[in-house]
Amino acid sequence: MESRYNPERDSENLLNTITEQANIFLVLGTGSGIFISLLSQKFPSSKIIAFELSSEDFDFLKSSEKITSLNKNPQIIFACLENIEQILSQNYLPARDGNLKIIEQKAWINENSAHINEINQVLKKSLGIISADYSVQAHFGKIWNSNIINNSILAEKLNTPSSLFTADCIKNKTAVVVAAGPSLNRTIEILTDKSKRDKYFIFSTDTAAQTLKKKGISPEVIVSIDGQAVSYNHFISNAENKNDETVYAFDLCANASAARYLYETGHKLFFFCSGHPLSSAINLSSGSPLPQLFSGAGTVTITALDFALQAGFNKIIILGADFSYQNGRAYASGTYLDTLYNQNSSRLTETEQTFSKLMFRTELKELSANIKTTDILEAYRVSLEKYLAGKNVTFSKKDDIYYLETSSKVNVNLLNPNKTLSPKSFMKKFNSSSLEEKEPLLLPYIAWLRNNGNFSTLNYSELLKLALDSIVSYNI
Repeated sequence: MESRYNPERDSENLLNTITEQANIFLVLGTGSGIFISLLSQKFPSSKIIAFELSSEDFDFLKSSEKITSLNKNPQIIFACLENIEQILSQNYLPARDGNLKIIEQKAWINENSAHINEINQVLKKSLGIISADYSVQAHFGKIWNSNIINNSILAEKLNTPSSLFTADCIKNKTAVVVAAGPSLNRTIEILTDKSKRDKYFIFSTDTAAQTLKKKGISPEVIVSIDGQAVSYNHFISNAENKNDETVYAFDLCANASAARYLYETGHKLFFFCSGHPLSSAINLSSGSPLPQLFSGAGTVTITALDFALQAGFNKIIILGADFSYQNGRAYASGTYLDTLYNQNSSRLTETEQTFSKLMFRTELKELSANIKTTDILEAYRVSLEKYLAGKNVTFSKKDDIYYLETSSKVNVNLLNPNKTLSPKSFMKKFNSSSLEEKEPLLLPYIAWLRNNGNFSTLNYSELLKLALDSIVSYNI
């Protein structure tokens, strides 16, 4: 809504305040469409999201010829409160678009003042999710690219296990997903009774694996999605037991040095994909030999759980999924962090001090006298419970243990030993693809480039070229 007295003048005045082009604009207030039209003419290559309060408002506005005309422009997208989160997630990619510019039409803001708090909350939530995802890409984009390519080359050499479990195993055993939260120090007792060990099929996260092994518990599967070099420490001690029957499930994005280490020391290993566009494209180019597992907000606990659910286990419990710090501890005892921090402990920097730095690196929220959490940990918890709700899984939590009941179908064929990943097939297809087809595969790496001081001043075309060069530079 523009001024009721001279909307053309007000629109031109507002347009004159927009001196720099943005790749994407969010305009609060569509009104007669005069300002939207002027903005589109000034920046024809920019995407414009035109916002109104409700779909009913748009239905009314579409009776205008100007709005009808704007609706035919593919660069202009109409959004309202009920779908703005979806519209933003589908159309705003910070790695490609840079910063989003929000423009407020003053008359519209004044007219809808009663709803401004609600609008701000929805936008804050929507942009917060996009920002968090972009931050992860900006941090890990380069590492992921390197890991994906190197792990793909290794995957071609592997003899994929024909099956990890039988139908009887899935029907009769309880799947136990083990995370490394501090409550595991207590709840691990469920698994230490050797007379009952055969009742369980254990999917361990990488961080919890050493805690289990130090208690004499050998999980059937250890899952890793962490691309960082430090995750190598999860697996160093595993080479001591070459007769270990544990199967290691690695995301293509996971640390390639750790995967190669396990392969060279004779351990059972296979790879999966968890959503990175490049790894999914490599998998698809070979006929999808790798299973696709879900990682939610990027937590390995959800990936291990998704593995159990896809296999068809109907009884599942989750240990150590605290998403909080308890009694001054960030993790269960026995993880690789204990080893690293104890090695570096001194009179001036004790292990407890180092763990405190870990916990206080971001603002803490107090849940009770002995339990603290953070925004990130809370996002992980919400991601897990939202995932369970989306899968129609009934769950309860008692004494820090999640109890799940499902009716999943038994699936013993999650792995496909008859197909092999072929990086060469992917590169052949990649080199013959159009730029539009290549671009989505490279966005996480471009996010890293944007965040790197050496490249932050480059325009998008230059960043895209660097990302393309990074792929073709590998000798595949």
